[in-house]
Amino acid sequence: MRTLLLAVAALVPMFHAVRAQELVPNGGFEQVKGKVTAPDQIGRAVGWEAVTLGYADLFSRDASDPDVGVSANQYGAMEPAEGDRYAGLFAWKDDGRFDAYQEGRQDPFAPGWNVYAEYIQVELVRALEAGETVRVRFRAALAPLSDRAVSGLGAYCSPVALHGDHRRFLQEKAQVASATVMDRRGAWVEVDGTFEADGGERYLIIGTFPYVGFDATRIVEGPDNKFAYYYIDAVSVEPVIN
Repeated sequence: MRTLLLAVAALVPMFHAVRAQELVPNGGFEQVKGKVTAPDQIGRAVGWEAVTLGYADLFSRDASDPDVGVSANQYGAMEPAEGDRYAGLFAWKDDGRFDAYQEGRQDPFAPGWNVYAEYIQVELVRALEAGETVRVRFRAALAPLSDRAVSGLGAYCSPVALHGDHRRFLQEKAQVASATVMDRRGAWVEVDGTFEADGGERYLIIGTFPYVGFDATRIVEGPDNKFAYYYIDAVSVEPVIN
């Protein structure tokens, strides 16, 4: 028995020595620059920012505005997956023209398409290396007051920071995304996957990426607010160590 205990003890330092490096700073949105006082303040989470003119939110247990509180806020009531804060974004907000898209009468990426979507982005600790396999994961929860749900919610690693002077879907193709409609309201679900880096990817963007597949579902009968809003927490990018 004594020999076994010594062997186990010797293995512990070795395990920590090969542990993967976390490349997302502030993946739980816990580090902030001042108190959250209103919607559209994702920029108060250290390292994070909105990508387009569709601003995203930061929810906090000590927020001074109940619209962005934890657990109750303007989109429902939800405890964080970890800590005291989480982000939130519109994955899709219907403007009434989606039927035309489904019938082939409107290209969702045409300049006239006005579907509203939001994205958040953070700079990684270092750039990814060519041929490196990385695991990307985050927790997402469909807000309790959302009447729509979507697939295609995912993460894209980019060599440059993205900024768009619009509120539409991004046209980039996410390396990791949900292939099924995420319709579990008020429950954290993990989006998780791996990919091989081209090299030089330095920024992580989270939101809806229709080019990997997109479907939308109405999940209520009667009045419909026509949006799919998701809380985001526990964001991680780690090299895969074989």
